[in-house]
Amino acid sequence: MALLFMDGFDHYSAGQLADKYEGVGASTTLSSAYSRFAGGQGWRAYGNGYSIRKTLPVNKTTVYVGFAWYRNNSGVLNTGTWGIFYFIDEFLVNQILLRPNSSGSFSVLRGDGTVLGSSAESVFVDYKWHYIEMKVTISNTVGVVEVRLNGTEIINLTSQDTKNGSDYIRSVMLDGLNPNQYSFFDDMYIDDAQFHGDCRIRTFVPDADGNSSDFTRSTGSNDYECVDEILSNDDTDYIYSDTLNHKSIFGITTGSLGTVKAIQLNNHCRLDEAGTRKITPIIRSNSTDYQGTETEAIAADYNFEHEIWELDPDDSGAWTQTKLEAAEFGLEITT
Repeated sequence: MALLFMDGFDHYSAGQLADKYEGVGASTTLSSAYSRFAGGQGWRAYGNGYSIRKTLPVNKTTVYVGFAWYRNNSGVLNTGTWGIFYFIDEFLVNQILLRPNSSGSFSVLRGDGTVLGSSAESVFVDYKWHYIEMKVTISNTVGVVEVRLNGTEIINLTSQDTKNGSDYIRSVMLDGLNPNQYSFFDDMYIDDAQFHGDCRIRTFVPDADGNSSDFTRSTGSNDYECVDEILSNDDTDYIYSDTLNHKSIFGITTGSLGTVKAIQLNNHCRLDEAGTRKITPIIRSNSTDYQGTETEAIAADYNFEHEIWELDPDDSGAWTQTKLEAAEFGLEITT
């Protein structure tokens, strides 16, 4: 029971959205102009249907999510089954969605259009960031939907029929507004056990070579210089290897941090020859290498492979700035 995914939308370009998400719609883009905080990026949707969907590792009965949302428009919002966030089953059937209303309220709808409940009016305002959290449990008799806005509970529904498809949630989807209006999203997390409150997802890139440097660099004099771009640059510069058990890890600098709830290691990789290769993410903490979970077979197109560590694997304690800056992060070819 743990964090499943997080994204601050900071470390890739709009053209790489499909390297991390499924069902990427048109008119979706990334920019620093859409970011909640300076120094990052946010994701922008324009109109309903301009969406991105994230598939979970396995089917879940209960899912918690958090995300920052900004409506960059004013005026009438369409009623009907249009939402900004959807919980979807393994057959791509909409189970539950969250809809903002023209009155400044939110409504929770089952996927068939049935309104299960609504908040008070004027809980959100246009042209302002809000942090939204939701808990959804799928059941036709004891379903649950809880919605929090900026830390305050605004909807709490129990003993509901939240089932419009199967018994599970397998993906979640962020979507735009209907009629055609701009909205921004940032700092999303997905969990299967708990709320985390208002969170900021920060991105750090390698700035030093680590204890292992088995891969070959495409250019330059230091390996980390081939993987230090805040926006991944695909084949412009990179490290590569076709040798089993080759490993490369890197150091990072974080600067001052608040409470660290978890870290997510992202490896942006592709296969450049026929065959099967798998990688395993690596954290080196206190002079010991700790392996994560081996990936599925790497594809010929770039994809982001990620793993989350909520605790330092060396001492099972919380992460801190000191621990993160002393640790190293990378990957190993394990198949």
